[in-house]
Amino acid sequence: MGTSVVPASGRKRLLSIDGGGLLGLIPAEALIEVERQLDVITGTHAPLCDRFDLIGGTSTGAILAAGLAMGLSATKLRDFYLEYGKEIFTKSFFLVRLWHSYPSGPLEKHLKEVLGEDTRLGDPARLRTQLMIVSKNATQGTTWFFTNNPRGKYFEANKNLRLWQVVRASTAAPTYFPPQTINVSVSGKTQDNEFVDGGVSTYNNPSLQLFLEATDPAYKMDFPVGPDKLLLLSLGTGFNSTAVAPGGASHFNVLDWARYAIKELMGDANLQQNVLMHLIGEKPQGDVSSTPTSPDAPSADSLNALGLGAKKLLTYQRITIGLTDERLQKLGLSGIDPIKVREMDAADQIPNMQRIGQAVAREQVKMEALKQFFI
Repeated sequence: MGTSVVPASGRKRLLSIDGGGLLGLIPAEALIEVERQLDVITGTHAPLCDRFDLIGGTSTGAILAAGLAMGLSATKLRDFYLEYGKEIFTKSFFLVRLWHSYPSGPLEKHLKEVLGEDTRLGDPARLRTQLMIVSKNATQGTTWFFTNNPRGKYFEANKNLRLWQVVRASTAAPTYFPPQTINVSVSGKTQDNEFVDGGVSTYNNPSLQLFLEATDPAYKMDFPVGPDKLLLLSLGTGFNSTAVAPGGASHFNVLDWARYAIKELMGDANLQQNVLMHLIGEKPQGDVSSTPTSPDAPSADSLNALGLGAKKLLTYQRITIGLTDERLQKLGLSGIDPIKVREMDAADQIPNMQRIGQAVAREQVKMEALKQFFI
């Protein structure tokens, strides 16, 4: 396993991709530009599985991460959303919708087509770099980090799991899709467990866990630490506050609260993960973008005041966008309703989500500032 183009310096590169349903079009468009710029910088064409040593994702990010790890192009993965998004997010008939809004059949069908029905998590011939996928084991009440690291503690138990099922488990957002049942080994006993979206945890943004998988001795990857040795590029699906009009919350039903809780959990998790990564990570030399990507990113002055400004463990770059009218206008994106485009299942907003992704890619993807990790 691992055909990565490793620089002579031995530097390591991590790629993290958030969850967010159809808003996966935002990181997908960014990935297309990352791929293009790295081809120019290195003078060679290569898939991103050959550029990054570990790729991780949650929910929609798991789809992108798994596809990239298999050597698929960013364009092909972007087209997954354009070609199948509306079909995947077509409402179930009424009785089924009492439990979830969408049937799992279309998503499962297309995951099998793109990832392969028989591709296994531990198949070194199909997965060309290290991969981490986040899912929540509802049966056990624990968050699971599926990896193909052959030295990992659970590799032998999980290596024969079908990749499409693991990705489907990571995308099983409660109230949107039904859980995914997978036969797994728990405490030496093999049994069926139900898994739901990895975003129903603090790891909808999996950046921190990806860093730990790479560097914590317990995970046995043994990547080096230091801003000159380790890069983590983190791609988001946009963020916003979920405001409820005065008096509106008192009329919420159970389903309303369930959807609200999921959105807020994802938002809070993203905020927390981004703050933590900025605490331990150093921004790229020269700063990739003059436009702040998140209001929760702590300033260098605040970190120094806390005594956290001197010791950095990696270079960290976050690419995302606030989904507000003001921010979209600054990107020159007119005619987009920020409230409608925030919905992870808004199939009618797919063209606008793609426009946002393309604008974010133009503004924020500046791989020249990170080229020392790739040459």
